Amino acid sequence: MGKKITVLSILCGILIVVGFRVWTNTPPTYASNKTVVNATYKLPSISNDYINKSSASLNKMMPYYMNDGGAPGRNCTTYIKVENILDNKEADVVQESDQQQKQTEQEANHKRIALTFDDGPHKNVTDQILMTLQKYEVKATFFVLGQNAAKYPDVVKKADAFGHEIANHTWSHKNLTKLNAQQMQAEIDRANDAICDATGKTPTMYRPPFGALDEKVRESIDLTPVLWNIDTLDWQHKTPKKTLANLKAQAKDNGIILMHDIHQQSADALEDVILYLKEEGYEFVTTSQLL
Repeated sequence: MGKKITVLSILCGILIVVGFRVWTNTPPTYASNKTVVNATYKLPSISNDYINKSSASLNKMMPYYMNDGGAPGRNCTTYIKVENILDNKEADVVQESDQQQKQTEQEANHKRIALTFDDGPHKNVTDQILMTLQKYEVKATFFVLGQNAAKYPDVVKKADAFGHEIANHTWSHKNLTKLNAQQMQAEIDRANDAICDATGKTPTMYRPPFGALDEKVRESIDLTPVLWNIDTLDWQHKTPKKTLANLKAQAKDNGIILMHDIHQQSADALEDVILYLKEEGYEFVTTSQLL
């Protein structure tokens, strides 16, 4: 009889030790029946450590983790599998990587282009051009002649009110390289005065007539000179289809397009020019945004 009691005592002792070890090794958020078992963390970081660390006991029972991170003072009743959390973390990393790659590709394919119009304003042609630009929400730069700005100040004012850039194209379209410094300055100053009278703003850019620009002109005029790198030759052929064809052949990123707002055919070509460039993924900007 005494031997049986001794054996039973030993077995009970073994069971107590084993049970204590199992109990101490079981994380406080484990629950086979999805109910709370001492589910309070002192620090949110403890829950993060638990998720990121592997445990030999993960294969012994189904782990559950509190949905709100076990922050103090919260009553947590919703549980999700730890393995699902880990899967979601991996999915988030993949999704973030895909988004970054997509953004990089979009930036690489991002193309900008500027529409510019010389020699205006013209009472009817410029107004049609303004309406087309407004229709497609495109901003442009107008290099106006001072004498035309003085003749049609309301058109210049309207272009400025629509958010377009107004720049200087001299007073009377003279070749600046053939003038002395005083004559050059007079051409610029008179045009600036006419533009300022119409808009209340003094231009910061000018385009030399015929693109004639040398060091003497640069030194004499205290404005930013702007030429072009896409020439539609609209003033020469005066044919909308040729204007578009020339544009297609030369269109490029950071391009500055030369057109004129004194020819009806140029105004007629503008809509097709805008539609083509939009289809090609170009963003329209003003000239100063490219400089």
